Order: sequence, then C-alpha cells, then structure tokens
Amino acid sequence: MKLFCGFTCVLAFLCLLTALAASARDAALAKRTLVKVSLRATITKTWNTVTETTLGGCDVSIHSVGSRKVVLKSLRPTKVVVTARGGRVSYSPTEIRFVRVDVSGSGNESTKFKAPCMEHTVRNDCPRARRVLKGGTFRFFRSKRNEISFRPARLPEVPGTCPWQSAQLKAIKPGLEQAEGALSEAALADPHVHGQTALASSEIETDFDAEEVGRATERVGWSLTFAR
Repeated sequence: MKLFCGFTCVLAFLCLLTALAASARDAALAKRTLVKVSLRATITKTWNTVTETTLGGCDVSIHSVGSRKVVLKSLRPTKVVVTARGGRVSYSPTEIRFVRVDVSGSGNESTKFKAPCMEHTVRNDCPRARRVLKGGTFRFFRSKRNEISFRPARLPEVPGTCPWQSAQLKAIKPGLEQAEGALSEAALADPHVHGQTALASSEIETDFDAEEVGRATERVGWSLTFAR
C-alpha cells in the first residue's frame, strides 16, 4: 500500500511539473503587442414608403421619404494588447472607447386624406435634426481567423417624429454588427509591421408590401485601425 501510494504521488508530482513547464513554455512563446486602435464608421438608413392607415378617424395615405445617419469617430485611440499564441490572437480589452457619436436625420412626408373626410393633401418638409454624444463605447471580437466583428450596440435616435415611420420601419436598426472586417493576424504580431486597417461594409434592402409599400436600405461601413 505504501509502495503504491508513493508511486502514485511521484507520478502526480511529475505530471504537475510537466503541466507547469508546458504553461511556462506557452507563456514564453506568446507574443504580446500593444497597439492603438481607432474606429471610424458611417451607418445609414434611408427609406421611401407609402402607407395606408387612419389618422383622426380618416383614411389616409402617407408618403414618407427619410434618412437617418450615424457617424462614429474615435476622439483618441484605445490601447489594446494583442496576444498571439498557437496560431490565433486575442484582444484585451475588447472594446473601443472615447468614440464621438453624431446622429442626424432629414426627409419629407405628405399625407393624403381620403373620402368620406375632406379630400386634401398635407405636405411637410422635415427640419434637419441632429444629436451629438461623446464617450461612446463599442465592443468587438475575433469572429474567425483574420476577421473582426462588433457586438450589437444601441445607437441613439434623433429627436422628432418627422418624417413618419411605421412600426416595421422603426424596427429596422442598422449597426456595426452587420459587417465583418478582414485583417492579417500575422501582421499584428509582426514587429516590422507598423499598423493595418480592417475595413468592412454591407448593404441590406428591405421591400414592403400590403398596407405599406416601398423600400428601406441599410448601409454600414467601418474601419478599425491598429497602429503601434
């Protein structure tokens, strides 16, 4: 019994030493690089729709043409540590801070009242609305080898209700997560490469029918620059 216990304890001790040596070897082989990361992005939603609905007890047809635009820009870079180990990289922290968020909107609408109400059309050129916020934070992650993606983030809305949007149109909220950016992970770990930029873009079109007809278009474009 003592012989068996002694052999088991020695074996466990040797396994522990092997694991510690492997951990130390992996740590020694890991390459860590401090980079300064900056974000630039433009996110837009445009639409041109006609909706049949009721307003004040009258049947109306509302023609709405509008645009919503969000511009993101890093006020200063975020310091991120890139760790390369075993053919893959990790990032810490996985967020971009100090981002300026500029939201604007414009458009026009016309409302056509139908019988039995008095038939007439009300046209409205919507005043341009704008809202600027500072200190935004956006989270990113390694979506696959040599690729960066963003987590969904709630973007601020512009004040006002003009031009008119239906419930299904309001539900369309484009964001950074709709596009993936390519980059070279090997270059991130290469001390001879001073920097690189991941670029991403996407476009989604949604067609409406039934009570609302027309189209909404979402466009997303962003760049994430890694500099030493």
